[in-house]
Amino acid sequence: MNLFDKVNPIFNIDEDMNEFLNNINLKLNDIKITDKQKRKNMITKSKVRSIHSSLAIEANSLSLFDVENISEHKQIIGKRDEIQEVKNAIEAYDKINDYDYKSEKDFIEVHGLMMKYFDEDNGGYRNHGEGVEKDGKVIYMAPESLLVPSLMKSLFEFIKNSDMNIILLSAIFHYYFVAIHPFSDGNGRLARYWVSLMLINYNRDFEFIPIEEEMYLNHEEYYSSIAQCHVNGNANVFIKFLLKTINSSLDKVIKSSKFVLNDIQNRIIEFIINDKYITQNTIAEKLNVNVRTIKRNFKVLIDNNIVERVGSDKNGYWEVIN
Repeated sequence: MNLFDKVNPIFNIDEDMNEFLNNINLKLNDIKITDKQKRKNMITKSKVRSIHSSLAIEANSLSLFDVENISEHKQIIGKRDEIQEVKNAIEAYDKINDYDYKSEKDFIEVHGLMMKYFDEDNGGYRNHGEGVEKDGKVIYMAPESLLVPSLMKSLFEFIKNSDMNIILLSAIFHYYFVAIHPFSDGNGRLARYWVSLMLINYNRDFEFIPIEEEMYLNHEEYYSSIAQCHVNGNANVFIKFLLKTINSSLDKVIKSSKFVLNDIQNRIIEFIINDKYITQNTIAEKLNVNVRTIKRNFKVLIDNNIVERVGSDKNGYWEVIN
């Protein structure tokens, strides 16, 4: 893709994209997040999933449980740099409501948080060439470093002056930002963070929906869509990918909210309400069923955000959140 000293986004919003966008708005209206769910630390849980997924895309090997423990200031065993990446991301996501998605100054500040203790030029644009490699071969060369400041300035001017739907705008911003590749490191995680920031500004319920998780689950298509845009010279493929990703995330939230409990699952919830420290083995004994049956039903409840485990398997407890 050729970029000179100014970004002039090229894209075409077709019927499929408009249908995706309409579906997103319908699904957002269909989502009902209760005050109880909000009180049950749902935002924090969503942030933990966002952070884990975004860093996992960057090959951070820490588990979701590790990230949750770090967010609760607990000690874990892991690589020092990976733990620091998580701590940096937690600090940035905790402040997500403090930033203006139209502000280049805020943008650079968040990069400084994300990459604290890593790059000498963290919080500042690169002063050298950058390329993207795959299998030892350079598959994309970013614009020269001398052009980066003017390119980023024009990208933010486009964002400020556009009256386009913010969801579409977030996809366009993400693609052209990674095409400019303005930082030595941390471009991908900051791009995903900025998409989340823009989506939250569009609808507050996005604070409870970890879009980064869906990107991680489809990370091969995520990278492929960016690469195709480089070749095509427009943002169309990535816009469609992001709209599809958001739709899929919302489908999961809606499915969870409309989930119908079976008898065993209802009894499990009753037991947890009466004793949050109850074990799966104890429930199996009380219901006179195989413990494998109880574990299988617990997994369904967890996957559908009905119950969650707080703390470790040994010392933690169960909590009903929905």
